[in-house]
Amino acid sequence: MEKAKARSEAIFRRQQLDPEYAEAASLKIAERFLAEFSEFESFLLYADFKNEVGTAKIINALNGMNKAVYLPRIRGGGIELGLYKGENSLICGAYGISEPAECADYDLIDVAAVPGVAFDRRLNRVGWGKGYYDRLLGAGTIRLAVGLAFECQIFDAIDAEPHDIPCDVLVTEKNIYRRNS
Repeated sequence: MEKAKARSEAIFRRQQLDPEYAEAASLKIAERFLAEFSEFESFLLYADFKNEVGTAKIINALNGMNKAVYLPRIRGGGIELGLYKGENSLICGAYGISEPAECADYDLIDVAAVPGVAFDRRLNRVGWGKGYYDRLLGAGTIRLAVGLAFECQIFDAIDAEPHDIPCDVLVTEKNIYRRNS
């Protein structure tokens, strides 16, 4: 399926989710993510936006475990990372998305929870079309890329381009998919 078609279809499907279902599914995804990855020390999460999988539970749980939790800051054509220091450390950033007020230095992030609009069974992802996460994942500073999605966002196959970086793992409310298994 073409990326643009997958994007529009997935956005439609996600908008059709009952809000109670989306909230319960987000909590299930958070539980699966935490059970699978909380032994790691550094994380990149995202503040959810436009009906994305909710991430507040994951962010707060990892922060409570004294893990290093980074959130993206959109600057120009790329992403900078800022250290999460609680809700009061966030400002309204690009596209109205909450982000840290300051950027932070980092060498390597163990696990990046990657948002996406659509995914396929090979764990290719389609975002909003700006390429922010493909550039970040291609930089080699992320050990493990984990997509977070509702099951309705998954397609059999999406046309990937050479610059598209697939996820290593995809966590949904129903399953955990692994690219190399």
